[in-house]
Amino acid sequence: MSNPAELTTPENLTDEAVAAFRANGFAHFPKVLTDDEVAECLRDAKDWLGRGEKMAWDKSVDESVVDGTVMEWVESPQSAALRRLALHPRITAIAEKLTGAKLRMFRSEIVRKPNDKSSVTPPHIDAPYWPWKSGADRGWPGASLTAWVALTDVPVERGCMSFVPGSHIGPEPTPDDWDIFATRPELAWMQRITAPLRAGGMTFHHERVVHMAGANLTDTDRVSLGTVYIDADTVFDPSYGTAEEDLGVQPGQRFDLDRYPLVADHQ
Repeated sequence: MSNPAELTTPENLTDEAVAAFRANGFAHFPKVLTDDEVAECLRDAKDWLGRGEKMAWDKSVDESVVDGTVMEWVESPQSAALRRLALHPRITAIAEKLTGAKLRMFRSEIVRKPNDKSSVTPPHIDAPYWPWKSGADRGWPGASLTAWVALTDVPVERGCMSFVPGSHIGPEPTPDDWDIFATRPELAWMQRITAPLRAGGMTFHHERVVHMAGANLTDTDRVSLGTVYIDADTVFDPSYGTAEEDLGVQPGQRFDLDRYPLVADHQ
């Protein structure tokens, strides 16, 4: 179905929207892609999801998942269309305005919350996973954030995300903060904002903001592209995070490789 909302661009992004992102830790934009852009990217995403080379968040990797699959994903798909989406100048310029920082693309993933045996996405923050010191660790707003672009309609019943506004402001995260309501139980009693999206809409969320999603209770898969951007001066610190893959840089080095392009070079 066509998305009737007005297209958000870097040019019409308001100062109020930037201030709200920095205060709340997330932003919701009803439309950032045209219908044609959505159609092209969804075709490629479905093709890659159909190839069987997927990772899954389920009880085999997380004992807190009682049953079903939280999500499946294809990491860094070799798709020209999805690469263009991850580096889309409309999206990356908005991201740089929101953070006030020069950014790199760290990784991009096709994400599916399946329509059968779906599980809720538990409340969590992303920061405990990432092996780096970012702008947030140096006391300024430019930190890593995730751009989450809906390639299908995502009503509440299909497992759209909810956020706890302002939860990114607080003590420096630790590895135990993956179970964020256990380590900071006061956050469980804060207001939550739920953000349904039409295809072509998107959210941005800060690495430290609490977010979650319901199960997919519909007969249609929830498909999206999630792209992580980091501030350009981020350095690798293996004492942070739990990511185990070879990132191609040494401790203390910036992610200054072609693998992590500056988004401004593609704007």
